[in-house]
Amino acid sequence: MPAAKEQIRQIITENGISSVADVYTLLKDSFKDILQELMEAELDDALGYQKNQKGGIHHMH
Repeated sequence: MPAAKEQIRQIITENGISSVADVYTLLKDSFKDILQELMEAELDDALGYQKNQKGGIHHMH
């Protein structure tokens, strides 16, 4: 898949990537907002309420 390799090379060049650490930084920065949303959604499910609701629904075990 030469097209994919060209795209990867372009991303590397545009982001000044020179090491694996740079790749991790780029990925972390790119996905941190998505991961934040996912974690908050998981937390909402686990707690049974949304964090921005005052009082919420608390489950007692």
